Amino acid sequence: MFCGSCGKQVPEGSGFCPSCGAAAGGGAPRPAATGGAGAAPSAAAAQRAKLEAQFKAGSQDAINAVKILLTDPVGGLAKSFALFDQGRALMVGAIFAGAFAIVVMLCALGMGGLAALGPLSGGGAEAAAAMAVAKLSSALGGLGNVGGPSTASLMVRFLVLGAVFAAALIGACVLVRIIFKGTSQFAGEIYLAGVSLLPMTIAALLGILLGAVNLFGIISFVSIFALVWMILMLNSGCLKILGISESKAAFAVPCIFVICTVAVRLVTQAF
Repeated sequence: MFCGSCGKQVPEGSGFCPSCGAAAGGGAPRPAATGGAGAAPSAAAAQRAKLEAQFKAGSQDAINAVKILLTDPVGGLAKSFALFDQGRALMVGAIFAGAFAIVVMLCALGMGGLAALGPLSGGGAEAAAAMAVAKLSSALGGLGNVGGPSTASLMVRFLVLGAVFAAALIGACVLVRIIFKGTSQFAGEIYLAGVSLLPMTIAALLGILLGAVNLFGIISFVSIFALVWMILMLNSGCLKILGISESKAAFAVPCIFVICTVAVRLVTQAF
């Protein structure tokens, strides 16, 4: 007896072709012995491994970008962006934005980190910290929770606020690129937004550490330095990454900050 699918000989009494697995009568090939439901977990595991590999590669790219930016914060912006293709640049920008949101979440543990982020809220360092704690304690306290929200609750909400600011910064970069007729693609906006958050991320981390030893006076200088660094990076990014002309970049950077401020205020009021 011969197989109707591949033409090879099929032993007598066998229901399937030993060569191609087709049914002896010429039907569909016999399903591979994969353990039934075990095939789905294998596909999921493969997808998870792929994502882990992409994140690992993106993390290494982010480290390489930081090395360049630490030695040349403004001039190295375009140089670091040129290292990556669109997909890798998008991943690096997303990692930096995620790191910012996580650090903002940690700011709920003390006033130092909030003080370092004071310039982003338009206030002074210590005043911004105290006001933020008071407003969040009042606005976020649960019903019947006389003592205000727990630390865990504040951390979740600070994480949301950090993510909102990062998302607003990305959206603002997209808007100014469209309004001022830039030439970049979406990966450029995400990369610029993520990288420009690095100064405030570092400042917030230092604020948490310095606040723990009551060095709040130093935090003011750290926050001012970080804000100026961020502005310079955004201006350079508008020119060299978003492709906005120099005359228009002078208007694009303030527009970016206005959009971010409005977005954060709307979210805070929603809380």
